[in-house]
Amino acid sequence: MADDNKNVLIVGDGANAYALARKIYQNNKNKIYITGSQNLDLDFCEVVDIREDDLTGLLKFALDKDIFITIPISETSLKADIVSFFQTNGQNIFGPCKKSCQMMLNNSTCKKFLYKIHAQNPKFGVFNKLQNAIDYLKQSNFPVIISSCESSNISGADKLVIPSMSLASRFLEELFVNKSEQEVVIEDYVFGKNFVIYFVTDGYSALPIGITGDYKFMQDDNSGIYTNGSGCYCPNYNISKTLIERVHNIVDNILNSLAQKDNPYIGIIGIEGVATGEDRFLITNLRPFLQNHDATAILNSVDENLLEIFNSCVNGFFSDEYQDIRLNNNSSVSVTVFSKKDNQTICGLDNIEDINNVDFINSEYKNGEFIAKQGAVFTLTRTSATLSRAREFLYEDLSEINFNGIQYRKDILQNKN
Repeated sequence: MADDNKNVLIVGDGANAYALARKIYQNNKNKIYITGSQNLDLDFCEVVDIREDDLTGLLKFALDKDIFITIPISETSLKADIVSFFQTNGQNIFGPCKKSCQMMLNNSTCKKFLYKIHAQNPKFGVFNKLQNAIDYLKQSNFPVIISSCESSNISGADKLVIPSMSLASRFLEELFVNKSEQEVVIEDYVFGKNFVIYFVTDGYSALPIGITGDYKFMQDDNSGIYTNGSGCYCPNYNISKTLIERVHNIVDNILNSLAQKDNPYIGIIGIEGVATGEDRFLITNLRPFLQNHDATAILNSVDENLLEIFNSCVNGFFSDEYQDIRLNNNSSVSVTVFSKKDNQTICGLDNIEDINNVDFINSEYKNGEFIAKQGAVFTLTRTSATLSRAREFLYEDLSEINFNGIQYRKDILQNKN
């Protein structure tokens, strides 16, 4: 398939969207559009201000711009079931329909689904009453993770690692009383090495496209706020071939379960887990696309034309055309940079080797300057022949960047989780 001059629409506005756009552009020099409100000056894509749940507006844009393929990666668009809507209107779209990915968009549904397919996952409970949750905690071993059921696996909001009963009771009261949550999930916190294995799938067969070593806590030595991701390295040499094969079996079980319900999952699926021994692990979450903190690291290791893979999945040729996904020998290290304050001018971006190593999450380009918003601001990734060199280049770049309230981990690959 020749992809020259074929337009692409990515529905999403995070670092993963920009990482994907850059990778596609490098392979094909396509015209690439990204939905969102970030006003960024980028040479490989154009940002269009269309709401991610405005399905009619997105369809009209796709028709007007003669979009070859649409790739929805945002939680909002998946919840709005953009895939089914576009398919009904004859559009080429690579992503899971709402019914096939709904277990990834709700915390409690994900845990129950993993338990149902007999995937090894941490002990957990789902509660709709404060007292029942407190009674469960009295029999639990701390630390535990407490999260809102409505907290999706994409956003990671309202999720904390709790070390004691007193703090757990206060957080539960905050969720049930102050935030009027209907349900919460309590699960055991698992000590070990965090990883994510990503697969691309046509709904029936799946092939791995990369493995990261993941960092969750915002601060060094696994302290501070527990996030969906504060950094990573790729490839992850700590994960054994046996463990990968066992995770692949779980993916097959997931796909078979969904296909039997006539809801085949087409897209990229991430299996997030914790390795507790050489071949032992627990699955903690399912991800409906590459995450912000590891998208570039994964994509920089893929030695394939992504549009050809995606189109093959959508049109039913994937299992015939691909027996594996070619990976190169690149090594990457990424760090997510956070801001404690809002509306801060980012200094030093002109001093780093390549601005394209930066994937923005929550920022604005105004009067020739990038402005950081409070929270996760951007992910910076460096790629080299070895992980040690990639790490060295990464922190050299980070030392050039500064703004009031900047915060990021400085121990990637020193603390291997």
